[in-house]
Amino acid sequence: MRGVILFGVWLLLGTPAAYSEITTEQASVETLDQPTSDWFINLSSSGAYLFDSATGDMLGLLSLTPYTPAVAINRSRGEVYAAESYLSRLHRGNQADVLTVYDITTLSPVAEIDIPDKMTEVTGDINIGLMGNGRYVTVYNLTPAQSVSVIDVSNRQFVTEISTPGCAMIMPVNDASFLMVCGDGSVQLIRLAADGTESTRVRSEPFFSVEDDAVFDRTARTRNGWLLVSHAGLAYEVSVDGAKISVSKPWSLLNDSERADLWRPGGMGLLTILPSHNLAFILMHQGKVDTHHEPGSELWIFDTQKHRRVKRWILDNPWSDILVLQGERPRLIAVTDDGALQVYDALQQRLERTIVEPGPGVNLLQGF
Repeated sequence: MRGVILFGVWLLLGTPAAYSEITTEQASVETLDQPTSDWFINLSSSGAYLFDSATGDMLGLLSLTPYTPAVAINRSRGEVYAAESYLSRLHRGNQADVLTVYDITTLSPVAEIDIPDKMTEVTGDINIGLMGNGRYVTVYNLTPAQSVSVIDVSNRQFVTEISTPGCAMIMPVNDASFLMVCGDGSVQLIRLAADGTESTRVRSEPFFSVEDDAVFDRTARTRNGWLLVSHAGLAYEVSVDGAKISVSKPWSLLNDSERADLWRPGGMGLLTILPSHNLAFILMHQGKVDTHHEPGSELWIFDTQKHRRVKRWILDNPWSDILVLQGERPRLIAVTDDGALQVYDALQQRLERTIVEPGPGVNLLQGF
């Protein structure tokens, strides 16, 4: 018994001396180099994983909430913007929405800007937009009333909420304007004044039928505007000149034989464009109406100026999402049916590498 007591006393007396020999570890923050055209992110359920497609290396993680639809990149200011929702009980309770500003070199938050607690939580890069002047960010709201929040990232303040009944999506054009797709089959242009408030609003004539052949909610930038693709395989290019909206005549992705064989576009991220080469990459599959979410069994590549297919690529495994990176050596990122990321030379269609574990799921691919 006396031995046990003495041993306890020794522990009490000896412990402080032992701990005093441990050196306190100093925390450090790693910094990234300036982004390159090879960088991209996988927006997953637990944040945005940043990768370098040239090496396949993971560079970092943006710790976003699960309710973030997408991010916007502002290289001129060295910032990343994410519209985030916080619920007081994780999956329920009071909601608080903010636009979080992240430093592009550390991926750490540097500011939060309160915005209306209305943002849509549907994943998609068309739900947030950085205007061409680099000053204003717009966030799409759905509560179910439709509106757009305008945030001044230069002055770190919310500017205004613009009501947009019947119109959704954000497609930035020019320095301070954006297009939206509307439920009557038209597109709407909203132009911002110097202070970020609404200046003018115009609307095109309806050019597609929501009931008969709606356009997808995934769009892609062209050299002069945006490309919209319908469920039945019609393509429209929408562009803006000042306050005038121009919508091209539709051209078909399919010939009569392919249409009879039930080929149609589909996938979660079915469309991506390489404007420098006027090439559109579109996932295609065979299926009946309302199979538009099914992954693609083939990748069709189109010349957007000549309105014709230049390549028909049969895939070994179905792809659900694609992204082409805009660099001197453009790379195509594809999400396979087993959740891996494959990196290809976009022009040669040659596999360069596979990223087997890109994170807990792939909800959206975005260029960085």
